[in-house]
Amino acid sequence: MLKRPSSRRRSSTAIVQINLIPMLDALVTLIGFLLFTLSYLALVHVETLMPQVSSEQLEQQLKEKPLQLTVSLREGDVQVWSPFEKFATKVIPNTSEGLPDVQAVHRAIVEVKQQFPKETKVVLAPYGGASYDVLVSLMDSVRVVEPTDPPLFIKNEKTGNDEPIKMLFPEVVFGNLLGDS
Repeated sequence: MLKRPSSRRRSSTAIVQINLIPMLDALVTLIGFLLFTLSYLALVHVETLMPQVSSEQLEQQLKEKPLQLTVSLREGDVQVWSPFEKFATKVIPNTSEGLPDVQAVHRAIVEVKQQFPKETKVVLAPYGGASYDVLVSLMDSVRVVEPTDPPLFIKNEKTGNDEPIKMLFPEVVFGNLLGDS
């Protein structure tokens, strides 16, 4: 006897439709949540100048031997120096907590500003493991004139009068960003 043929072969294929409404609800909720949490995000940036390389400018500046004040932040100390040896190098050891002595660095920077009142640039060369807070505190100490500092004046070439200096070295340029030392 022959067996009856299977009914699976004769069944029609049904079209399956995916319900996208729950997925769209989740997507709209997720977008709203991301936009809401983005309003609490505080973006902070530090404005510094990028080093510019121009062969003509560089040759002109090297004829005069610029100050090129450099503050090197190392793991055990901070070094204030000039590659052209315009002043004696100052090595300032860290405090007992292991943090840079920001007040001593500021005093050294004020001494340099007294010698070179027209200079506005400083190169900050941190080591690779320097924290953001340490960098910001050092940048503030080399830029801002504090009320306890001795009076600093610069001669205005237009009027011929001495004017007080409001900022020490406002143009901070980061050096050795890729170096380890």
